[in-house]
Amino acid sequence: MKKLISLLAVAILLTSCEQDIQTNTPAFQAKKNDVFWRSNNAKVSIDVDGRMIITAYNQNETVTLKTASTVPGVYVLGTNNQDNFATYSNNINGFSDFYDTGLYSGPAFKVSSIISNGTAYLTNATGAQTTGGSGSGLRVATQATNGIVTSITVVSRGIGYRPGDLITIVGGNNNATFRVLNTQQSNGEIEIEEVENGLFTGKYKFNAVNAAGDVINYSEGVFYKIPIG
Repeated sequence: MKKLISLLAVAILLTSCEQDIQTNTPAFQAKKNDVFWRSNNAKVSIDVDGRMIITAYNQNETVTLKTASTVPGVYVLGTNNQDNFATYSNNINGFSDFYDTGLYSGPAFKVSSIISNGTAYLTNATGAQTTGGSGSGLRVATQATNGIVTSITVVSRGIGYRPGDLITIVGGNNNATFRVLNTQQSNGEIEIEEVENGLFTGKYKFNAVNAAGDVINYSEGVFYKIPIG
């Protein structure tokens, strides 16, 4: 019975959140460092190269989301493709701060799929060492078939890596490779789910970093029917 009550409570909460978004059109909201955050206003602009830029703001804060195009899909942040970008800025009591998903060194976060599958690797490795790139300490679990690496999972992020670093997996003939896409303090995704009658709907999340190395986190972000303005 307690489990049933808990499930009902969760369902009611999710329904309430969805209704709240839909009755506040346009809506731009998220959790900022795990605390609910909502903008007072938001608008979309499209630049001469066809990139989407959402600007959302309240009295003291501004969030911008930029994607390489207006086509529905998922756009990864913090990579060498800086056409996909997020920023957060504030000006509170005369103190201003700025965070972005630029190219920063740090622990590897998202990595590419295998670029070169390599040869003579063990069937499975739970924490294979790696070489290459700007950092050290990155380890991956590998799956291999007939000595060829077919998939990897990061198990230790290491330190000092840069987006785009080419990494080699130690083992076999030392010829399986992949790339670091972004780092732990600068990453995220913007998903454009729908564009209808000039209104943009989707989801977002990101970690962004300031000049002092502090990180701000936006999670569970939603933008709903944001107009071109």
